[in-house]
Amino acid sequence: MRSSPFMDPPVADFTSRVIVLNEAAWRLRRAAPRPAELPFALALFSDEKRTPDILKMAEGLPDGGEPIAVIFRHDGLPADERLRLAGEVRDVVQAKGHLFLMARRPLPGADGVHAGEGEGLRTAPVHDEDEIVRAVMDEVDAAFLSPVYATQSHPGATPLGRSRAVALAQAARVPLLALGGMNERTAASLEGAPFQGFGAIGAFTG
Repeated sequence: MRSSPFMDPPVADFTSRVIVLNEAAWRLRRAAPRPAELPFALALFSDEKRTPDILKMAEGLPDGGEPIAVIFRHDGLPADERLRLAGEVRDVVQAKGHLFLMARRPLPGADGVHAGEGEGLRTAPVHDEDEIVRAVMDEVDAAFLSPVYATQSHPGATPLGRSRAVALAQAARVPLLALGGMNERTAASLEGAPFQGFGAIGAFTG
């Protein structure tokens, strides 16, 4: 099997990278005017193309510390394969003291669900005022606003930009985390705004 470019660096380097991002996410939370009581500030979104070695990435997460949420998507996999891999990643993530959220559908033993109905923490993707209102009505615990900045995940999408994203976060009645082009540098640019952390894909690979 061809090795993935996303996990070529030593595991220790990946672990260090995660620690840097988690510290940045918690700084963003603590600088918010109204810090929320969410159990995580950083989320790693999985993607079968950009994070194909998600199990190895889970194994490289730091042991303990402030919890990180791993949001398992891998939507392009066959259903049985997706469920099998999700279960393996869940076990590793939780053994390291972190949180596992399954996208689209619940998974037994998961800590919650993203963009779907289920037990535990519930998060949702939002892109504009209408979707934020819908997230409030659905009583989710938090929502990810995207794309705040330009992102490889959606290269043709027009990013919200800082001013627009901050305005949406200020008006929101649900805790918002930033998504899209997020890393420790872009997170620093949002400090003082009402964001409760951020999610990322590419930032975890450097």
